[in-house]
Amino acid sequence: MADQAATLLEALPDLAGRSVLVVGCGDGRYPRLLRGKGAHRVVGVDADQTLIAAAQREEERDPVGISYEVHQLARLPVMGAFDIVLAFLDSPEPLGRVTASLVTGGLLVAVATNGIGLEEALRYNGFQDIVLRRHESGDVHSARKVG
Repeated sequence: MADQAATLLEALPDLAGRSVLVVGCGDGRYPRLLRGKGAHRVVGVDADQTLIAAAQREEERDPVGISYEVHQLARLPVMGAFDIVLAFLDSPEPLGRVTASLVTGGLLVAVATNGIGLEEALRYNGFQDIVLRRHESGDVHSARKVG
């Protein structure tokens, strides 16, 4: 995780005062990392109830102000308005749902977990300033939402 975390942090701007949605948050390690880096509001979402339960237990044990919800990616609702969305994706198909909670001008950081290419889908969904950072556990794409 440490190497991937460094790659993710490299893709992110200063988080102070920012709101962050983490899609595919797993056991909560990335939401906690981002909260520790200054994000003022962090929400974690995952389809796995067991992982969300573990994340919630950690939040209860050591509260830092993160909320967690269980949602299937294919039915992900709009979660609010976020400055940054960090998403772990194994397909470009849910990109529209994942980014529906991102404000115009907001930053998407997407980890392609199985070697999928996201550039075409990002452009199709109205993203610009696409940057790709290669990592052995998944390529990290960052892109700015326009319009």
